[in-house]
Amino acid sequence: MVALPTVCVGSVFAFTDDGLVPGEGSPLAREFATAAPQTPQTASPRLSPKYGLQNGVSTLVLYDDTAPREFRGEVSAIAAGNLATHFGEAEIVPIREYTSGRMAGFTAVIYVGVSADTVVPQAFVDDVRAATVPVIWLGANSDTLAQSPSGGESFAAQYGWSPDAPLDVTSKDLTKLRYKGQDLPRAHPSDATIWIPGGVQPGVDVVATATCAVPASSAGCRPPSGTGLQSVPWAIRSNNLTYVAEVPLSFIDENGGYLVFADLLSPALAPGRAPVRRAAVRIEDVNPESDPSELRAFADYFAARKIPFQVAVIPILVDHAPGRKAPYALSLSDAPEVVDALRYMQDHGGTLIQHGTTHQYGSLPNPYSGRSGDDYEFYRYGCSATAAPPYRWEPCGSDSWVEKQGPLPDDTIAANRQRLEQGRQAMIDAGLGAPTIFETPHYSASVNAYLAMSGLYDARYEQAEYWPGSLTSAAATPDDAFEQFFPYTVHDIYGTTVYPEDLENPTLTAQNNHPARSAASLVGRAKRNLVVTDATASFFFHPFLKLSMVDEIVTGIQGLGYRFVPVTDLQ
Repeated sequence: MVALPTVCVGSVFAFTDDGLVPGEGSPLAREFATAAPQTPQTASPRLSPKYGLQNGVSTLVLYDDTAPREFRGEVSAIAAGNLATHFGEAEIVPIREYTSGRMAGFTAVIYVGVSADTVVPQAFVDDVRAATVPVIWLGANSDTLAQSPSGGESFAAQYGWSPDAPLDVTSKDLTKLRYKGQDLPRAHPSDATIWIPGGVQPGVDVVATATCAVPASSAGCRPPSGTGLQSVPWAIRSNNLTYVAEVPLSFIDENGGYLVFADLLSPALAPGRAPVRRAAVRIEDVNPESDPSELRAFADYFAARKIPFQVAVIPILVDHAPGRKAPYALSLSDAPEVVDALRYMQDHGGTLIQHGTTHQYGSLPNPYSGRSGDDYEFYRYGCSATAAPPYRWEPCGSDSWVEKQGPLPDDTIAANRQRLEQGRQAMIDAGLGAPTIFETPHYSASVNAYLAMSGLYDARYEQAEYWPGSLTSAAATPDDAFEQFFPYTVHDIYGTTVYPEDLENPTLTAQNNHPARSAASLVGRAKRNLVVTDATASFFFHPFLKLSMVDEIVTGIQGLGYRFVPVTDLQ
């Protein structure tokens, strides 16, 4: 889920008496607002399948690396591993490489069953049935568990349900989930098979249920006459095995199953953990042309409420003045009043985050205007009249679909690092200190760009993208990226701590086929997050937003029992 680009309006352009815009034609403008030379593309290095927090807690993630690419096995495994790093270390291994006893060295195991054609080794089945390590089984191939070890009891006798007799349900038949007393949305309108467990006996812990659509087409989800609705088991727990009827990693921003899965890791990896309710807030796209009075007003508001806050700073602003062809660029050092306001924010509980270097790229409309804050910086984007391939590229309109086109001309780790360092130095030169936390513009970047970030910053504060081919030799296309938000802090496959932003931002109007997001919708999302043991409610807003709307969100989140903390305190 990539954050929706918010096009800023009402920018202030300062003209001198001779009509020139400050920074127009400057060396900074020539550097950042001209076409970048095409450099030879370098393949991204293979990432380590073992990553995360080394604290003695470890998770083995197993997946099918031979499944067809449309099943997205590799990125699903990476997504599951990323969540597991909230608790410790993850190691991702193809299921075909599993050998007897391998899970014994881990705290827990996740099996990602994306394809019903996967051959699951008998050694893995035997180790699961030995009931020594907690196993979370997602999706397909649960029928292999019925292959009883020689001389052992049947699976039904051991676990209280029948994996070889699942209910016949398709994804579009299920409309919502029920977990921990909350109804959660489930947006997955496809004809894919959902492996609902059959023969569930009394005493089995049904931890989450799914509600059938009416009318339902499949026998397993058909409501009894006159009842109107029917619930079926969606996630169950028995002995060492937690079984989830699907891989809940599609449409994750609208799919409550993702939150359920994220929370199911807690009893497996941190049993007995007490619930945590923490919140964070970030002011977005502050730049050398921001209004200092707006910044001070928000600092005063948060200080009065004793709320720590974050400020996402674009160190170098690039734009074109109205009616002029020459670009201009301003660094923070060119805007002393803005710098004074940022220091004021630091003195009132604000933490500055580096938000890209220019938040745009060269002379390209990427895909909008080329202005800082509007465009992407670390991947190439365009506007399309269609939402899926074949794309029909067009000038951006309010009803266009914003889609990836491919890597930028100089997408190497070295070039990305140089660009990042220039923005970092601009903040240092302005007297604001060296930023230790980074936020990727519009939450989108190539693998090489993410790796450059990991070499410079302690953490990122954002949602993120992950790519197939990171662990294998698979070639990734622009449509293959997996977009992931986190309900808690993780230590991801790029080698960086990632603080969660999981509510997005309030918007006043619809844009690019995304509906407006009201204050109430963000608070509602924070309420859904309460099903997660380590719950986070983290959002951002632009400083042109009315203070009353920000206050409505903050008050609503606090009313749910969350406590605002510095982003570094998010767990």
